Amino acid sequence: MKNQLLACFSGLLCLCFFVLPVQAQISGALSGGGGSNLVTEPRYPEPGEEVRIELSDYSLNTTGATFTWYVNGVEQIAAKNERKIMVKAGELGSKLTVQVVTRLPGGATLEAKTIIAPVRVDLLIAADTLTPSFYPGRALPSSGSSIQVTAIPFTGNSTTPENYSYTWRVGGEVISGSSRFGKNSVTFTSGFERNVTVSVDVIDQNGYTITSESILVPISDPELYFYEVNPLEGLRQQALGKNYIFVGDEMRVRAEPYFVSRTLMSQNPFLEWKLNGKTITNQSSDQQEIVLRKTGSRGSFELEFHVRNLAQLLQGVKDSVTISF
Repeated sequence: MKNQLLACFSGLLCLCFFVLPVQAQISGALSGGGGSNLVTEPRYPEPGEEVRIELSDYSLNTTGATFTWYVNGVEQIAAKNERKIMVKAGELGSKLTVQVVTRLPGGATLEAKTIIAPVRVDLLIAADTLTPSFYPGRALPSSGSSIQVTAIPFTGNSTTPENYSYTWRVGGEVISGSSRFGKNSVTFTSGFERNVTVSVDVIDQNGYTITSESILVPISDPELYFYEVNPLEGLRQQALGKNYIFVGDEMRVRAEPYFVSRTLMSQNPFLEWKLNGKTITNQSSDQQEIVLRKTGSRGSFELEFHVRNLAQLLQGVKDSVTISF
C-alpha cells in the first residue's frame, strides 16, 4: 500500500445443515435393552454434498439382524443390510428424511430416523476502526478495537434472524453466559492476539440447534500514510512513498492513520510530529497536518508522526517519510 491503500475484509460465508435429533421406536421385546441412533458425517454438510449416515447401535446385540434403509419413504435396495448409507444433501429449504429399520432374529424391530434440512448462515464482520473518507476498502480490526460479528441465518422460510436464539463464543468463552433470543450479533474488543475465534450456535423456537459455525477473525496492525495537501486541489489521494521529493518553497503534509479505533481522535489522543528525530511544535489548527518550508537550496529530512491513545496502550501508530528538496 504505497500509492493507494487497498484492502478488503469480507464477511465469511458459512453453509450448514440442520440435523434434527434422532427418533427411535422399538417394537417387540429386546433382550439386551438399549437403542440406536444415526450419526451424520459431516455433521453440517453443504447443499449438494455427499453425507454419510451411520447406524450406531453398539449397545445392542445385532448378530444376525437385517437392516433396511429408507430415504423419504423409499427403500434403498443398494443399502440393504449395510450399517451406513450415503445420501446427497438437498437444496436450501428442503428436507431429507433418512430411516433405518433393524429386525432382530427374535422378531423385534427397532427404527431410527433423522431429518436433514439445509440451513445457510452468513457471518459478517465489521470493525469500528478509522479509514479516510476516500479509502475504497473495508476497515480492518486491530488490537484494542471494537469488532462486531453478525449472524444472518437462511432456512428457506420467512423466519427473520431476530426470531432465533444465539449462543456466542469469543475465544472459547460464552458471551452473556448462555443463549440470547434475537441476539444475532456480538461485539467485543480485541486484545494482543493475532486471531480471534468467534463461534455461534443458532437455535430455533423449539430449542433445536439448527447450525453451529465458527470463524477466525484476523487482527491487523494499524498503519499510517502521509499525503500532500495542495492549496488548489486539496488533499491528493495518492500517498507519499518512503522517499518523496517536493518542488516549491512550501508544502502541507497530512498524516492519516488506518485501522485504529474510531474513538481514538475523540479521546484527546497524544499527537506528535518529529523532524530528524526531534519533536517540533505544530502551529496548524489541524494537528494531523503540518506545513513545511525550505530553509536552504538543497537537502533532506525525516518527518515522523505519532498518534496514540494514552488510556488504551494497544491503540496507536507511528511512521515516517524522508522528504528531499
